[in-house]
Amino acid sequence: MRAWMGMVLVCLAAPVTADDAADAKAQGEAFVRAWDKGDIKAALALYADDARVIWPGEGDEGRGKAAIEALITKTFKMFPKSGLVLKSQDTMPLGDGYIGNVGYWEQTVAGPDGKPATFRVRTTEILKRQGSKLVYLVDHASIGLPPPPAASPTPAEKLAPAAKKRSPQ
Repeated sequence: MRAWMGMVLVCLAAPVTADDAADAKAQGEAFVRAWDKGDIKAALALYADDARVIWPGEGDEGRGKAAIEALITKTFKMFPKSGLVLKSQDTMPLGDGYIGNVGYWEQTVAGPDGKPATFRVRTTEILKRQGSKLVYLVDHASIGLPPPPAASPTPAEKLAPAAKKRSPQ
């Protein structure tokens, strides 16, 4: 009987997780749509009144709607199009209407020279259900550092091939 009940609970839990994943993905897509339209109000509506945002730029943090609106306004002005493409996400139910979501995005924006530059963006979010609506409670994004450049040969390594050519065998 216990094994049977356990199996029923696992089967019932799976659709909830699938819905959470779809809902978290839809939330991210709604944010990208709002950004690409320059719709600050639509983007702001995706956040809880007491939400916390931490984005990649120095000082790009906000707590509460007014601070988040200022941050969204600044970001949308700096980058008129998001350039964001979701690559993958890992969603986990946290219980009591809360969802954790880790996303991996690619963002292509104009670099300082005007040429497209692509970054890998990682997001960690806590979302909560408010009635029929899902809102961000925590929205943290970071940009991974590029891989280190290939190591340059040391001065001794640079000289080694020349020394081998001159040495008698």
